[in-house]
Amino acid sequence: MNKILVKCEKLDDFGRGICKLQGKVMFVSNFLPGEEAYVKITLEKKKFLEGEVLSLVKKSPDRVLSLCPYEGDGCSLKHLKYEKALEYKENKVKNILKKFAGLDGVVKRIIPASQVWGYRNKVTLKVQGRLGYYKTGTHDFKAIDKYYLANEKVNEVISILNKEDLSEVSEVIIKAYDEVMVIIKGNVQVNNLKRACDSIYLNDKLVYGKKYVLSSILDDKFYVGKDAFFQVNKEMTEKLYSKVLDSLPKDKNKKVLDLYCGTGTIGIFLSKYFKEVIGIEINKDAIDSALMNKEVNKANNVKFILGDVALKLEFLKDYQADIVTLDPPRAGLGKKCVSDVLNIGPEMIVYVSCDPVTLARDLKLFGDDYEVLEVTPFDMFPQTYHVENVAVLKKK
Repeated sequence: MNKILVKCEKLDDFGRGICKLQGKVMFVSNFLPGEEAYVKITLEKKKFLEGEVLSLVKKSPDRVLSLCPYEGDGCSLKHLKYEKALEYKENKVKNILKKFAGLDGVVKRIIPASQVWGYRNKVTLKVQGRLGYYKTGTHDFKAIDKYYLANEKVNEVISILNKEDLSEVSEVIIKAYDEVMVIIKGNVQVNNLKRACDSIYLNDKLVYGKKYVLSSILDDKFYVGKDAFFQVNKEMTEKLYSKVLDSLPKDKNKKVLDLYCGTGTIGIFLSKYFKEVIGIEINKDAIDSALMNKEVNKANNVKFILGDVALKLEFLKDYQADIVTLDPPRAGLGKKCVSDVLNIGPEMIVYVSCDPVTLARDLKLFGDDYEVLEVTPFDMFPQTYHVENVAVLKKK
């Protein structure tokens, strides 16, 4: 095995160390700026290389010993001091918005998390006799006894299932909010699991407990279905929703259009402060949950529409929305949806994004008609390179 001594120059947008070798850029995981290490080449392409650290020769003062002992688990920043990880994420958002949208000086200080481990309320795990995961970018399976990013309820389920015969199980999804749902692909004895769960699905069939489980955000209660999206970090979601509200002029005469509304969380949260909210979502399970959530929170001024935002907005072009809130999937909006929002012409837009690159693309599309007042990053996913953002736009 060839050992090559290299020095890390900086981190890329995925938390990998960047160095130069043989006139090419080389990406190396678990490698921090200023560090020197012997590495081996694991992938060679025409324009770049990928490598793996064999041994560190010089360590960064910003390196920490991670709580999680597993390798290749997606925790790309777990070896970096938390304050430095926050700095990295904030600068990443600044650089991406400047590069792809020409925006400078709009990014605010990143909002940190107080709980940097044990925060996730949902995990998806692979199974090969035991619960585990595929190492990043591979099909190399790693069994686990504990998921260090996940909360105690998730880890209780992991502990119980690892004692069962999982030979006929391929995947397990655990949703652990105020109540716990477990979704299993395959067949397994679930009697022992019942003590830790409120809902159990086997191969999409409800075999125990409730169809929906309950979660809470601030003062509101929300039911979440099997296939519905829900934010994975309660603490940071509450901070983010509070930021959305604080960014808007509260006015009982104004109407809100909530696009990609999911289970209705943002729309219901805002409904107390505005005249009317209309939410649109393509996922039927999410809309079913949203309709329940409307009732449980007595949000009588909220209406939910099942359908593709890109199609439904054409029929709402005459709807006089004063405010549009957006929380799209990672792919963002794209030209068609941006154009439809521009046709509605709200006074303000609040765009919640989990991908700064697609956010930058869409903000540029809004640029002729809207001013970006600010973009605030939130550390929704500590120990990883991911960062959530709230962008606030005002009509020119």
